[in-house]
Amino acid sequence: MSKIYDALQIAYGEKLAAGNGSRVGNEPIEVPSVSIPSSSVLPIKSAFSIPRLHKESELMVMAQNIAALLPSPDKNVIQFIGSRKGEGTSTLVREFALVSAQHSNKPVLLVEADLMQPSQYQAFGIEAKSPLDHVLKEGKALDGVVSQVEQSNLFLATLSSKVQSSLTARTFYNPTDMWKIVREQFSLILIDSSPASVTADSLALCETVDGIVLVVEAEQTRSAVVKRVRDQILMQEGNLLGIVFTKRKMYIPEFLYKLL
Repeated sequence: MSKIYDALQIAYGEKLAAGNGSRVGNEPIEVPSVSIPSSSVLPIKSAFSIPRLHKESELMVMAQNIAALLPSPDKNVIQFIGSRKGEGTSTLVREFALVSAQHSNKPVLLVEADLMQPSQYQAFGIEAKSPLDHVLKEGKALDGVVSQVEQSNLFLATLSSKVQSSLTARTFYNPTDMWKIVREQFSLILIDSSPASVTADSLALCETVDGIVLVVEAEQTRSAVVKRVRDQILMQEGNLLGIVFTKRKMYIPEFLYKLL
């Protein structure tokens, strides 16, 4: 089992330490809980029952830590971005979206922005609609560009290449207006971006979102590569929340790991 939330836990601890000089870095960190109403959660369908690579408890702690690092717990746009192909970014954000929708009575939107290797619509067996940015460019209603996953609180949308490329070229288009419209209907917006090494377009999105999660494959992605992507995000004035390690190998039994 991989502890995918380790880095965010550390980041949250550092934030607490910065605000309270008396806290010792090695002390346990009390993570504030996220209010998750359960009485009105919609029935769980087949898409929510498929095997997952990450444990639900880990994803929930990750959600708590992300919420703690943001000024507002609601209506946030969070971008997930990897440094290279094959790090498991799409799988992580999809499973994170599933858990978030399953434990909330508010709608969650998963945005497909990895246009080089799209996978979200295929994973759910749903046909893609017009890109999300058409709510601005063509005046389409929001429900005409999003797709509901079965009868759940999870919805899918895609982002056209024109949005990201226009940001890279610093042209007129401003997606901040689009996020404003989307926030009116969705409590959480999650973006699955292309790896930073594949296209600069995904990095251009960083300045338009509320927070960025950098996904790193443990023991495979070199530290120099991670540092470069981190610096690129910060240069774009992105709010880097932390680094999440995927595909971590456990070399000792899990029960012993918990005692360390």
